[in-house]
Amino acid sequence: MSEIQFLNVDLELESKNDISILVNELAKKTTILHFDKDDYRHFARIEANSDITSPDQAINHLCEQLESCSREALKQWLSCKKRTFDIGFQSGRNPKCFNQAIKSDTLLRISAIDAGIEITIYPLGNK
Repeated sequence: MSEIQFLNVDLELESKNDISILVNELAKKTTILHFDKDDYRHFARIEANSDITSPDQAINHLCEQLESCSREALKQWLSCKKRTFDIGFQSGRNPKCFNQAIKSDTLLRISAIDAGIEITIYPLGNK
C-alpha cells in the first residue's frame, strides 16, 4: 500500500536578469537542483539540504538562507518575476485523510519577501 507523504519544497526562481550571485550564495546551505539560462530567462530550482520533515520547516529554512544573503544577491531576488515555494507531495491511498500545516508566521514571512506558494502532487507510481 502506498502512503501519502510530504516530499520537499522547491524554491523556484525565474528572472530576465542574471541571478548567479543569488544562486551561488544559496548553494552554500541548500541544494541547487537546477540552474540554467536561455535567451529569455535565468531559472533556478533550489531545495533545503537539511533534514526537513514538513513544508513549514522547509519554507522557514529557505527563508533563513535568503535573509542571510548579501545586498547584491537580494537585488537579484527582487529582479525575479517568479519567486515560488513549490510544496511537493507523493499521492497515495493511505491515510484516509492527510494534512500539513503552514503556520501564520510562515505565511507572513513568505509575504514579506514577496514570494508565492504552489502545490505539486505526484501521482502514484512516480517519485
